[in-house]
Amino acid sequence: MASKQEWMVILPDKKDSLAARMKVRPDHLAALKPSVEAGFWVMGGASLDEPVKEGEGPKINGSVMIAVAESKEEVLDKIKADIYYKSGVWDVENINIFPFKSAIRSAL
Repeated sequence: MASKQEWMVILPDKKDSLAARMKVRPDHLAALKPSVEAGFWVMGGASLDEPVKEGEGPKINGSVMIAVAESKEEVLDKIKADIYYKSGVWDVENINIFPFKSAIRSAL
C-alpha cells in the first residue's frame, strides 16, 4: 500500500468562466467540506490575475489546492467529481498535479 503524499494542484479556469464559477461556488464549497474534514484537501483557494484592490472583486483565474493522497490518480478522481470540473469552469486540459512537500502551512 502506498503512503500518502502531498500533491500541489493547479486548476486554471477556462476563459470567461467567472460567471459560471460564481453560480456554482456555493455547491463547490459545500461539497469540499467532507474531504477537508477527512484531511484530503489541506489548502485551497482562488488564483488571481492581480492582487485584490479595495472596492473591487478578485480577478479569479483558477484554483490552487494541496491534497494529501496516495496517488495522482486519487487526486484526479476527486477533481473530476467537483462541480467546477463537471460544469466546465476549470480548463481540464491544463490541470497540473505534482508531488509536493510543504515546509510550512498555517491558516490565514
